[in-house]
Amino acid sequence: MRVIVIGARASLLAQAQTRWVMERLKENWPETEFKIRTVQSKNASEGAATEALRQALMRREVDIAVYSLKHLPTQEQPGVRLVAVPKRVEPREALVGRTAKRLEDLPKGAVVGVNSLRRRAQLLAYRPDLSLRELEGDVDERLTALGAGEYDALIIGAASLLRLELPNRIDQLIDPEVMLPAPGQGALGLEVRQGDDWAEELAYSLNHRASLARVTAERAFMRALGAGDHCAAAALATLEDDGALVLEGVVASPDGRELIRAEIEGEAEEAAELGEELAQDLLAEGARELLGAMQAR
Repeated sequence: MRVIVIGARASLLAQAQTRWVMERLKENWPETEFKIRTVQSKNASEGAATEALRQALMRREVDIAVYSLKHLPTQEQPGVRLVAVPKRVEPREALVGRTAKRLEDLPKGAVVGVNSLRRRAQLLAYRPDLSLRELEGDVDERLTALGAGEYDALIIGAASLLRLELPNRIDQLIDPEVMLPAPGQGALGLEVRQGDDWAEELAYSLNHRASLARVTAERAFMRALGAGDHCAAAALATLEDDGALVLEGVVASPDGRELIRAEIEGEAEEAAELGEELAQDLLAEGARELLGAMQAR
């Protein structure tokens, strides 16, 4: 019997996510044997980690690769297929405070740790009086630095804390009106080799249609903007009770002084088209110039 190997990064979060995927696969396919293989990358960057996993997939060292979807490039990669997006968890950003427990309660000049231009720009747009400092390391290292007094608060994706079974560390879920998350935040992506029908069938059993529609819109928005990970662009799609998909997107200047935001609504089946249309709307409103300025930095 073939053993299905699931590829994961070495971080605590990646391992937790991959264990969750393996447990769900075992529930769906109890007679199939699964195991996890940790794939190391040459450096700690998300891009290097993604490429290392994909290379392991292409070399047949793993059969299913598990990613945090927000780190997976929006452009298709020859030879591999994104075949499943399991049910998404909380996509919003979380504030983890040392003493203050809400963004609004942080004193002027408070030191807040952030690890992306997207978070930095939106936070400065809302609270330009804060002192923002780059965050480094995995989630556990960031929390340790907070406890040591290096920061007054951290901005971390709530999903990371939930997957690490640390919901008690979430002091505030930040309103998307204040800070939109990265496209795909809170969702996992499962990739397989093209032509590996068995691995594809296994992975697809975890696909969640509503989550897939939401992240498809968000990723199409990012792709149509031509924005990479180092740009201050964000998006969040939600599904209304009547089935309509609402997509919000934002592009900001690095200092938060300029912010272009819009939303669009349509059918969930047209998720990709909605993302592309919203991107074109923002580009027409001036986002092209903001993105060009960031890419020239």
